[in-house]
Amino acid sequence: MKKLTRRLSWGLTLLLLMTGPSLLRAQQEVGLKMDVDKRQMEVGDSLTLTLDFKQIGTTNSAVVQEPSIPSSENFEIHGSSSSTRVMIMNRQATEVSTTTFHLTATKAGTVSLGPALLIYQDPDGKRREIQSNIVTVTIAEKSGFSFFGKKNENPASNSNAAPASAATPDDLRTIKGLPSDSFSWSYIFWLIVLILIVGFVWRVLTKKPAGPARVNPVGKEAELKMAWKKLGNDNLSSKEFALGLSNLVRECLQYRFGFAAVDCTTEEILMEFSKRKVPDVEKNAAEKCLKTSDRILYADGNLTGRDALRNACAVLLPKTNKD
Repeated sequence: MKKLTRRLSWGLTLLLLMTGPSLLRAQQEVGLKMDVDKRQMEVGDSLTLTLDFKQIGTTNSAVVQEPSIPSSENFEIHGSSSSTRVMIMNRQATEVSTTTFHLTATKAGTVSLGPALLIYQDPDGKRREIQSNIVTVTIAEKSGFSFFGKKNENPASNSNAAPASAATPDDLRTIKGLPSDSFSWSYIFWLIVLILIVGFVWRVLTKKPAGPARVNPVGKEAELKMAWKKLGNDNLSSKEFALGLSNLVRECLQYRFGFAAVDCTTEEILMEFSKRKVPDVEKNAAEKCLKTSDRILYADGNLTGRDALRNACAVLLPKTNKD
C-alpha cells in the first residue's frame, strides 16, 4: 500500500511539473492602448500621444520592436520617450511600458490617429503583433490672431488721416481746448473692450460641452455605412476584417450612445452598457463582434462567419428615417 501511495505521489509531481508552464502562460494577458491629451485643437498647437503596452499576470514577453504610429499629413512628430513601471492589480503583477510621442498640428481637418503597431516575443519565443485602438482628433484653422491683427491696423490708418483733416485754421478752432491725444486714448479703450468681448464669445463657442452630450459631425452616418460596406470585400485578410469590424463597432457605439467607446477596451465597453439603457439586441451584437475581433487580433484565432458578423454590426449602424 505504501508503494502504491508513493507511486501516485511521484505521478502527481511529474504532472504538475509538465503542466505548470502551460498554466502560467494561460494567465498571461497583453494589450496596447492609445490616448491623447486633447481631442480638439488648432493648427500650431501641440499634442501628447501616449501608448501603454500592458502585460498582466506572469509573463516574460519581450518587446522586439518599439511601438510606431502611422504618419499623418496633419501632424509633425517632434520626438518620443519611453518608461516602464510595475504594479499590482487585482492581486496580479502588471507591467506597463509607456511610449510618449510629441506632435504638432500642421493642417486643419478631422484626423484618425492609429492604429499603432507593436511587435513582441511571447514566453514561447514566438514573434507576435498587437495593434492599438484609433483616436480621432479635430484640428481647426488658427484664425484668432489674424482677426486681432486686422483690428490693430486701424489706429495706424486713422493717425495717418488726421493731418489731412487739419487743413485750415478754422478747422483747428472747432477742436480748441481738447487734449491732442484724447482721440487715441478713447480708441485704445474701446479696442480693448472689443477684444475682451470677442475673446469671451470665442471661448464660449469653442468650449467643450460637459457630460456625455456630443456634437455629431455632418455626414457621420454615411461615413459609418460606407465603412460597413467595405467589410463585404472578400479580399480582406482575417486581421484586416477584424480590425475594421472592431473600429466600426466602437465608432457606432460612440456616435449613438455618447461615450468614448473608441478609447475603451472590450471589457470597459461591456461595463459601460450596465450604466446605460442599451437594448439587449445591440448589447449582444456589440459583444459578439468585439470578442470575435479580439480573439482574431490578439490570440491568432480563425475567422468564420463573416456575413453573420457583418449582420450583427449592421444592428449598431445609425438609424435614419429611411431605415
